[in-house]
Amino acid sequence: MKKRTVLFIVLILLGVIAFSGYQYLYKEHRNIAAETSVVETSAEALLTLFQEGDASEYLNKTLTVSGVITQIEGKAITLNEVVQATFDSLPETLSLQQNINLKGRCVGYDELFEIVKIDQCAILPTK
Repeated sequence: MKKRTVLFIVLILLGVIAFSGYQYLYKEHRNIAAETSVVETSAEALLTLFQEGDASEYLNKTLTVSGVITQIEGKAITLNEVVQATFDSLPETLSLQQNINLKGRCVGYDELFEIVKIDQCAILPTK
């Protein structure tokens, strides 16, 4: 009888540990469109922050960036030739030289090309 009780407790503990490990490893994905932006800025100002080394606090944070579309390629656009914004699916209504506001997650700064990269972008209404 004691062996069954000990075995039952061990199985329950293993189950709890396995469930906790699963929840820790497979967290729910972030919904960037629903998050509040840490900062609202222009494309040039964001580039300047990264070039001066003051922008590490913005990495992996939600940002709102405004600018003019200077390039459209695949699922990505470039704002003012300094911010590359990647979309899950690019809206068909975008065109070159269009002034837009977008929200996305800042993934870093490419020092070679001097461009800030943002992904999971969504277009916001122009103010």
